[in-house]
Amino acid sequence: MAVDQSDLPPNLRNLANRKATFGKPPTDRSVLTEAAQLGFLRRGNTKKGTRGRQAAERATRLRARQRHPELSARQALGHPKSTDRPPVISIFVADPPRQVVLEGPSRADLSRAAKYDNAVSELARGRLAPDSFRRRFSAWRPIAGYTLLADPDAVLALLGLLRAADREPFILDSGRT
Repeated sequence: MAVDQSDLPPNLRNLANRKATFGKPPTDRSVLTEAAQLGFLRRGNTKKGTRGRQAAERATRLRARQRHPELSARQALGHPKSTDRPPVISIFVADPPRQVVLEGPSRADLSRAAKYDNAVSELARGRLAPDSFRRRFSAWRPIAGYTLLADPDAVLALLGLLRAADREPFILDSGRT
């Protein structure tokens, strides 16, 4: 993709087009960062993977930090803290068979529960054989202390009950967005 840099002085254009060095962004007082803060370097006139793009993105973060000094750079750009909301996910558990909503599980348990929910969805669509579902999840260790429901007939019955009651069978909120 061609980037129009005709409005940049030649020395600044040469500096901005150098390959970016991973882990070494331009400093706050570098020529590139100052040019980006003055508006000469922007996302629209710099190429991805160059020192000029690094400087343009750094200037964006610095402006956000100046507007909101009480927040981190990431939060100042509009992203919430990962601790703002705990992750939430639902699973079907045995003893007795029911839906349980887990709040604040570990990332590992969240990932495993999401894989289970995906397999339940595939089972309901007929894309996963009942015997395969039973074999896979009867051997899994508990998630957050709950033993997963590995009986495909019971899982399909629970799905039917939840849908008949107009309740959401799959609840997932990663807490990140």
